[in-house]
Amino acid sequence: MTSRACIVGAGNSAHVTAGLVAALPGWTSHVFAPWGDEAERLSAGVEQGGIEVCYGPDDDDLVVNGRPARISRDAAEVLPGCRVVILCLPALAYDACMRAAAPYVDEGAWIGTICASNGVDWCVDAAMAEAGRPADSYGVFALQNLPWACRIDSFGRTVSVLGAKPFMELTARPAGRLPEISKLLQELIRMPCPPVEGGFIGIGLSNLCQVIHPAVMYDNFHDWDGAPYGEAPLFYQGMSQAAADDMAGLSDEIFAVRADLERRYPGLELAAVHHIFDWTMRAYGKYITDDTDLRSRFASNQAYAGLTCPMLPAPGGGLVPDFNARYLSEDIPYNLVAVLGLARLCGVDTPTMTRITSWAQGVLGQEYLVGGRLEGADLAHTFAPQRFGFTSLEQIPELAALA
Repeated sequence: MTSRACIVGAGNSAHVTAGLVAALPGWTSHVFAPWGDEAERLSAGVEQGGIEVCYGPDDDDLVVNGRPARISRDAAEVLPGCRVVILCLPALAYDACMRAAAPYVDEGAWIGTICASNGVDWCVDAAMAEAGRPADSYGVFALQNLPWACRIDSFGRTVSVLGAKPFMELTARPAGRLPEISKLLQELIRMPCPPVEGGFIGIGLSNLCQVIHPAVMYDNFHDWDGAPYGEAPLFYQGMSQAAADDMAGLSDEIFAVRADLERRYPGLELAAVHHIFDWTMRAYGKYITDDTDLRSRFASNQAYAGLTCPMLPAPGGGLVPDFNARYLSEDIPYNLVAVLGLARLCGVDTPTMTRITSWAQGVLGQEYLVGGRLEGADLAHTFAPQRFGFTSLEQIPELAALA
């Protein structure tokens, strides 16, 4: 019997996931690509022979070719009959895509994300509730982090896996079905997906995108004078010690939130939340050639080789920073601000988080913090717990269950 998965999105990780799933015997891959002309472009590429997923020499130069069976911008054409729905999207697209998808999700299907954002379960629940779906009619999952560093080479045709992590930790609800979704995702993405304790709060706090990307963007551009660059700065290989220090500071503050939550809720196990220094070797150890310190671990990571800061052409020539790239537009409101909201409920001090968020909201043209308080006009466009109506830790369902 053939099973069906729907991949939501058409970016780098969606290409990899759609190609891998489509290549599996017994599986059919559908793609829901609602933005712009992505569905048409993806279909045109796939018609030339499917999606070729190309791994690098550190992963045996594996090449996998899979052809999605159906691609559409209309959820009604691709969602029904799917056993699993995988969001391969920037978190800023979750709300709209989930509202479009929710009416067509099968009873008992799994809905989840390839890369966890804090509050993704609240976002899924809100969209499903709007569609009249009770929380026990579907499962929700989240992978801890993006399984691969990957880049599209030819839209709908080829995508390169620059580096694959050795495993990808997972959380899910209901907890009783964790072994089921762990086995299922391991098959779909060709990578061990061990379940971890800590639920969605743990998996959200453990997302290292919210540590890495904002710190590097801040370091490169917080004092930018507006003059165009001649070439794009290297994002990882050009990392300064100040960026590494800010990463460590952000990670320290997240660890303080972890410690506070574990103190308040003795049944809460947040071992999935790793410090950035330890995570680098867990995730990319085989690609790192100099593990001396945090800066060198990023600068010498071959999976990151040649990757540059997101830039745009300047009107008069040269390049200017792309502040709307996902390193800020996603990782600030849907990751770092979400952690900041949780920290505020815990009463944990967050000087590094507050400084970087205050700068980032300025270049994004958004308002999350006002006088250091998390009550800005754009809080509704974040995944902070306050956006979902949680004004105390006791109101968060996962924590209330442990009280």
